[in-house]
Amino acid sequence: MVFSVTPPKAASISQLPERLAPLARQLAELDPTDRDLLIRAVQTQIPRRKLRGVSWEQLEKLKGAVSLGGNAVEDCKALYDG
Repeated sequence: MVFSVTPPKAASISQLPERLAPLARQLAELDPTDRDLLIRAVQTQIPRRKLRGVSWEQLEKLKGAVSLGGNAVEDCKALYDG
């Protein structure tokens, strides 16, 4: 299963930690093409999470643990009315 993390909302330079403000100012002053090159180069250095395979037996044990979708009215009736 892969989870994504929503990036934080954009902040102004004044909202950044002091140690990041000079870097942010330098980045903002770059030509857009150079800035794009720099960001792409940095992104290639960020470690990616490795996905781990799961056996069919492990998946089979989880069957029914989570149910998504379906009919909410029927689910409520089954839950409360038995």
